[in-house]
Amino acid sequence: MKRRSDPAGSPNREPQEKKRWVEPVTALLMALATLSTAWCSYQSAAWTRKSNRLMNEFNALERRAGLQTMQGMQQATIHTAMFMQLLAAQQAGNEKLVNFYVERFPPDVRKAYDAWLAQKPFENPNADPHPFVPKLYEVRGTRAAAEANAKAANSLDEARNAGTVSGQYLANTVLFAAVLFFASASGKFEQRRVRMVAFAFAAAVFAFALVRTAMLPL
Repeated sequence: MKRRSDPAGSPNREPQEKKRWVEPVTALLMALATLSTAWCSYQSAAWTRKSNRLMNEFNALERRAGLQTMQGMQQATIHTAMFMQLLAAQQAGNEKLVNFYVERFPPDVRKAYDAWLAQKPFENPNADPHPFVPKLYEVRGTRAAAEANAKAANSLDEARNAGTVSGQYLANTVLFAAVLFFASASGKFEQRRVRMVAFAFAAAVFAFALVRTAMLPL
């Protein structure tokens, strides 16, 4: 009588036993990589929106600072012209015209002019040359423009940082995509060594990408 062959001794039995553990572990790794890819994509989009919003704030603040500076310089030009006309009237001995200009000085210019006169500039050679030196007169909008420029610089730095974080999250999605590819391919190789190398590479990349993701801000 011929002996019946034992199914357990068939040549395909051993490879199937060795590949059996690969499928559930690979499925779990692919599921985690898929979730991680979705999370990184969401975070990348959120940080991109934040970067765009901060860049819009930077542009608005920069335009505001430029407008305030321009308006301040225009007003300073008018005030200087009034002062020059006042000096011309004073040199001509027209006190009525001098008083006309003095009475029409804005409060900040009048304050600077009075402080300048207190130095007796026509007698004291050490007096300031005019009322528009920084310690007596401040161009309108200077402080507001400086504050707007400082806020604009801060918004620009934050926008660049947000863009960097967005790029790092986007790079992590590429890593997780590589994990999905190699994890999926690892179950299709017949040679055990190739299968193990592919799976080990997928697991190593997943661990690396996971650590990178955990280190990034939310």
